[in-house]
Amino acid sequence: MKKMILRLLLTVSLILVGATSSVWTASAAEPSVNLTAPQWTGNSFTFLALPADKQAAGYEIFGVDQAEQGFQGDRTLRLSYANHVGKEVTVTNIVSFPAGNNQNEYMVYMTANDTGEKLVGRTMRGQLEGLVLTADLVNARQQFLGKTIYPKYRELTGAYDPGSYAIATSISTPIGGPAAVVDVYAGNQSQDPIWLIVTVNGEKAILPIAYSYTNVSVNTWTQSPPWQDALFMEDPRLAFGWSQEVWNAIESSIVEEGMTKEQIRLSWGKPNSIEGNGTNWIYGSKKLNFSGDVLQSLETIE
Repeated sequence: MKKMILRLLLTVSLILVGATSSVWTASAAEPSVNLTAPQWTGNSFTFLALPADKQAAGYEIFGVDQAEQGFQGDRTLRLSYANHVGKEVTVTNIVSFPAGNNQNEYMVYMTANDTGEKLVGRTMRGQLEGLVLTADLVNARQQFLGKTIYPKYRELTGAYDPGSYAIATSISTPIGGPAAVVDVYAGNQSQDPIWLIVTVNGEKAILPIAYSYTNVSVNTWTQSPPWQDALFMEDPRLAFGWSQEVWNAIESSIVEEGMTKEQIRLSWGKPNSIEGNGTNWIYGSKKLNFSGDVLQSLETIE
């Protein structure tokens, strides 16, 4: 039964692709952000690097004529890493299909920009692994390259070849400390697909970001750009005017009454969950209770 459904879906999809190909042109779509999967048609995507231990398996995307067998689990038909990493494809059609629990997933039809190869992938939770919106990569370079940014982390991963087996070092940096962006390129994780290469204390490090929520699981979307979870564009020590005592607490991973939500996010990161319309944040066994933006009390929970 599953084979029949898959075969029917691919057949209908190919008919739809054929019906729309006469009106589709190869011109690039206008750069856009936060595109849901049904809005991808006409947009260009770039193949990400893959971690070294996943390169042999390749990308879970297939030539159209091999897609049925590939989706049934034949890993030998996946696109090879060496032949596709860094290359661009343009989405030509999106076909929705039911995936249970009243959710839809999508068959994503693409054409390789350099060879014209016809490809198809299948989303999971609205995300197609291994690709980044090309416009996001371009816009990230325009916004960050050559700029000083201020990462929201105590440690960054030392820069290395994204496809190598080399063990990356950790580079310590104060939260909100300055880092100069010296390069921007496609990384190896779909959730944070863009790597900002920064210099910190004379060493190069990686700051992974997502520039938009395009091809990121929809349940993680917020109103703010996703890169704001990773960095400040201005020196926070000047912009916020917080006391040195507050910064000392943040650097020491201390949370105490009177701190704001922004200060706590910098000290402890994102909460595991948020309850009570934002008034209660949960971190493991700790429950933080807020009045507005200010922490009123902490309690231990089971």
